[in-house]
Amino acid sequence: MNYDPHPTLLWELTRLCDQHCRGCPTGASEQRDPNELSTYEAYKTIDQMAALRPRELIITGGDPLERDDVYQIVDYARRRGLDPSLVLTPSPELTFDALAKLVRNGLTRAVFKIDDSSTPVQSALRFAVSAGLRIEVNTLVLRNNVADLDRIAAVVRSFGAERWNVHFLVPVGASRELPMLSAAEVERVFAALEDIRARHGIAIRAVEAPHYRRFRVQRIMESWSDFTGYTSEAEGTREILDSALDGVRSFLYVSHAGDVRPSEFAPHSAGNVRYRDLGMIYRGSDLFVALRDPDHLHGRCGQCEFRMLCGGSRARAYAMTGDLFGSDPLCAYIPRRKEAEA
Repeated sequence: MNYDPHPTLLWELTRLCDQHCRGCPTGASEQRDPNELSTYEAYKTIDQMAALRPRELIITGGDPLERDDVYQIVDYARRRGLDPSLVLTPSPELTFDALAKLVRNGLTRAVFKIDDSSTPVQSALRFAVSAGLRIEVNTLVLRNNVADLDRIAAVVRSFGAERWNVHFLVPVGASRELPMLSAAEVERVFAALEDIRARHGIAIRAVEAPHYRRFRVQRIMESWSDFTGYTSEAEGTREILDSALDGVRSFLYVSHAGDVRPSEFAPHSAGNVRYRDLGMIYRGSDLFVALRDPDHLHGRCGQCEFRMLCGGSRARAYAMTGDLFGSDPLCAYIPRRKEAEA
């Protein structure tokens, strides 16, 4: 099977947000989109998500707390057998009472953004920990914070975060203004993350950087002793696969309006949950079927011996080259086939 039958789901509950973050890529707005899924439609969407038995459900925004029905939505997801995590924004709505109410409605996991080791969000993190929530941290790595990664990792560890999701930029919308890393710099970040993972034991997941898997496999190939930490080959393979999140075979994004995409940063819709079942879209839509076929890849990604493991960021390939199946510009690896041709 060339796709994971139980994918990770990212659901943009709303685009409402009043934070005006510099470089926001999603087009967050202070005005509610009239096409946003209603509460009833959100329940129906959860029914479709539950049928997939997803590995993980992440509810994000905008600011999800801007929706008054977020508590009922979390409660309904729990009653349908899901264990959603909620991406929280440090806004006036984020209070201890709001967190406590979310916990009463079944929330067990919260995700916070930390792009700077001195970020003021740490007070909200303390609220969440004291409310009994498990914590994850999102970090967008850029040229202006890459030197701070070790200190950010210390903050992540100090709160007992279960996972550190390190995001790599897909330049869309206002995020085109942000100081993006080069492909060579990304390789150095991968090395730093491996060092942090080894020293601190932090579970790290790269987002929009599936070539982190390739980097880790290369490290293992250089020193086979790295496999001694796994009790079985299957465990090692699963850990490598889980170390990156991508939209090729194991990920679905559902927009605030119900559009289903391979990435929150790709404009291509494979269908809409209002009109077609989510599972049918994931398993059989032309877009997802095409993305799962490595023979459709062009350039270095198409020649790469790691294309089944990686496949590159399709969203970034489209954003920077206009070709959804083109090479990922933030991958520095030269495939052996291309080396041989040179």
